[in-house]
Amino acid sequence: MRTLIAASTRAYTGKSGVVLALSAVLAERGLDVGYFKPYGAMPVHEGETVSDEDALYINGTLSRPSVTSDVCPIVRTRSFVERVLRGEVGDLSTVIAQAFERVSAGRDVVLVEGSADWAQGIAVGVSAAEVARLLDAPALLVDRPQGFDIPEAVLAQAALLGDRLCGVVLNGVQEPQLPFTRDRLVPFLEGRSIAVHGVIPHDPALSAVTVAQIVDALSGTVLAAEDHLGDPVESFMVGAMGKDKALRFFRRKARKAVVTGGDRADVQLAALETDTRCVVLTGNMPPSAAVLAQAEESGVPMILVDTDTLAAVEALEGLFGRTRIHDAAKAARLRAKLEQHVDLDRLLAACGIH
Repeated sequence: MRTLIAASTRAYTGKSGVVLALSAVLAERGLDVGYFKPYGAMPVHEGETVSDEDALYINGTLSRPSVTSDVCPIVRTRSFVERVLRGEVGDLSTVIAQAFERVSAGRDVVLVEGSADWAQGIAVGVSAAEVARLLDAPALLVDRPQGFDIPEAVLAQAALLGDRLCGVVLNGVQEPQLPFTRDRLVPFLEGRSIAVHGVIPHDPALSAVTVAQIVDALSGTVLAAEDHLGDPVESFMVGAMGKDKALRFFRRKARKAVVTGGDRADVQLAALETDTRCVVLTGNMPPSAAVLAQAEESGVPMILVDTDTLAAVEALEGLFGRTRIHDAAKAARLRAKLEQHVDLDRLLAACGIH
């Protein structure tokens, strides 16, 4: 049985998506794949069992799912945090080792999803580097490059993982960054004996959310086109200019949400003239009847929220900052991206998986 740990430099690098896609690839190659996440930070209940949201989903996609309580034995709930701060949580290595033994029984390979960044879980001894040592397993690092800068987060995590690091996948790279990433970052890392197995471009469809998810995130009220709440939204824009400038601005992006004041009828109408999936009206100020009629005709939901524009933007940044993998179409797209842009044979050989 072989084990591979997927580690991450920071939150929202797409690590869960890489693990999900890799599990599908290995299963198609005839391997019995197991999944393990020792430390979860997104609590969700399944009956009386508390698990992690992503762990629950990924385990459920396997042909032979493991027992839910074993897949993610430690979950960072509010009560868990309180117990840690009171000094009531001791050594968790035995809990992890025993759960992993049950998950890995009879498997050909187990993919272990590490914590969100190098520090998460360190207070209780379950950081990615500590789990790699505990399970004596190689680690694949997933990073999302930030701007045109030195990849110091990769170097720092590589130092923590040491010889267990079997390489890096650079994920979600924005199109303007691709030449810099391929021509500068990859040779830089390879020159420091850090194998880069692939550079995966950013895919707006993978980070898309539905209009309904925007409504939930903002606790908004839908005023028009309620039958379009399932439409996908790939990005958002803020409208605070005149109509003519707004039209030119809004035409730059398709399948977007527009955030603007409820009293800005000119901006709202400009948004409705472009490829807009919903309009978020801030300040708890409903639009005019004419705007509502146009939105209904165009099939664009109008969402009224009682927050100001800044608060709405902050909430949307958090919503769009994470790729949601709990969707079969997205899972298939993730796998296609992995197979297209990652040298899987080189990656698996480096991790000892044949």
